[in-house]
Amino acid sequence: MVFVRQVKSKKKEYWVLIHSIRKGKKIIQKSRYIGKTLPKKARLEQLKKEFLRELSVGRYKFLSVEDIKKIEKKKSEYKKKVERLSPLEKEGRLKEFSIRYTYDSSKLSGLDVTLRQTFLILKKGVMPKGFKSLRTVKELENHEKGIIAITKYKGKLDLKFIKKIHKILFSGVDDALAGKLRSELKKDIKIAGTVYVPPKWNQLNKEIENFFRWYKAEKRKLHTLELAALIHLKIISLQLFTDGNSRLSRLLMNWILWKKGYPLIDIPIKDLENYYDVLDKYQIEKKERPFLNYIKKTYLKE
Repeated sequence: MVFVRQVKSKKKEYWVLIHSIRKGKKIIQKSRYIGKTLPKKARLEQLKKEFLRELSVGRYKFLSVEDIKKIEKKKSEYKKKVERLSPLEKEGRLKEFSIRYTYDSSKLSGLDVTLRQTFLILKKGVMPKGFKSLRTVKELENHEKGIIAITKYKGKLDLKFIKKIHKILFSGVDDALAGKLRSELKKDIKIAGTVYVPPKWNQLNKEIENFFRWYKAEKRKLHTLELAALIHLKIISLQLFTDGNSRLSRLLMNWILWKKGYPLIDIPIKDLENYYDVLDKYQIEKKERPFLNYIKKTYLKE
């Protein structure tokens, strides 16, 4: 965040812009002189944006200065819209997003359900005509609870939180699996449609340690969108649980965005092939950028 400060030096007064960046345990401040008098509000906001763009050059791993400009503009517009809503309108807005997001995420995970059926179950609370899968109904309801959970959670990203979200997704669906890692169940899995093989169950705990070590080292260096996308990518690739990993990873991505005030991302079912292609690029070829580019385009397109 950029803020304004008045500086006094050798009996002279002037104004500067200040931007603080945390690197490890240190706080590093960058400043920019803006004049002896404080500019008017519109001009000041423009100077702040220019200052941020200058600081962004080479700062982020995958995003260009132009990318940052577009992403932050979208965030700002979203914030203004939300601020104008009443609490009831905000709840309704989240509900509408939840229906579409639950449908798309569930379809991406292989559930046999239509958007209309999802709407009737989550919005109207009724069983669609001819719909007989009570398990699917429960999975849809649980997914919506997962969305609510990530919007209310104020803590840190740790294994306890990840297991909690998974338990929400599978409570009453498969309680034997809910919130239990593959390493706890001593189970290996294969993913249909790809040659990628996830870590063996007896390697999983070590991989989890590596993930949290990476997260601790990178969380303050990466832009929020980069961090969210990479958490999604790494969690879905680890396959922490025997089922539900893709839904879980997308919820964790959106939790990162939500806590920093960015709009949530919905990956549409129509994008299934593109989505799997960029996952393969990482899981098989170890290339992160295609997935980051895909998430960036999806974010800006919505």
